[in-house]
Amino acid sequence: MSPRAILSLLAAALLAACGKNPASAPAEETHANAITFKAGSGLRLTPDLLAQLGLKTAEAEERPLAATTSLTAQVFAIAPRVLANAAVPVATADALAKNTFAGAMLVRVDRGAAAATGRVDFVFAVERVPAPALGDFSEITATAPTRAALTVPRSALLDSATGTFVYVVNVGAYLRTPVKTGARTVDLVEITDGLYVGDAVAATAVEQLWLAELRLSTGGGHSH
Repeated sequence: MSPRAILSLLAAALLAACGKNPASAPAEETHANAITFKAGSGLRLTPDLLAQLGLKTAEAEERPLAATTSLTAQVFAIAPRVLANAAVPVATADALAKNTFAGAMLVRVDRGAAAATGRVDFVFAVERVPAPALGDFSEITATAPTRAALTVPRSALLDSATGTFVYVVNVGAYLRTPVKTGARTVDLVEITDGLYVGDAVAATAVEQLWLAELRLSTGGGHSH
């Protein structure tokens, strides 16, 4: 189902939920044939609506995680070898120095300007063909050592202006739950706080759940 069709489907369900006089609904709960929201419990959707949204769930699991980071380094020397510098935040420098780097070799770590700039300079010998010119920028991929981490699919994550959340399956409902995240890969994100192993979360249609919650929450746009 296309995003446009999903939004149209939700819009119809939400209109049914709101009815002609939304203000007459109880403050803590709004009912509809297809979708229900209750503060503290979450959203409850009928099986038909769940099927039409294609909503799937996934468990929070401990998985081997080898997170990657992309660094942008600028070439400052081309002879006798190509050297490039990438400035990284002080807070991540120690961990990043333990990574392996694709297409480049870490030559040195310079902390001389860290107190003033909050950045540490990573100097790389760039191994790229053709060799970059002086002043060029080179993308370097850093891969952290593999370790076990509690993860969920990246598609489960909701990054909003008020924080980072997932929708946890809560006795048949979907409860928006704040989480703290760590490393991210293309497919997975590490959860450092907010979930336990085995917790089930919505892995698809997360933005649609958020839209529904905004519309059904007290005040028509405030989340509780």
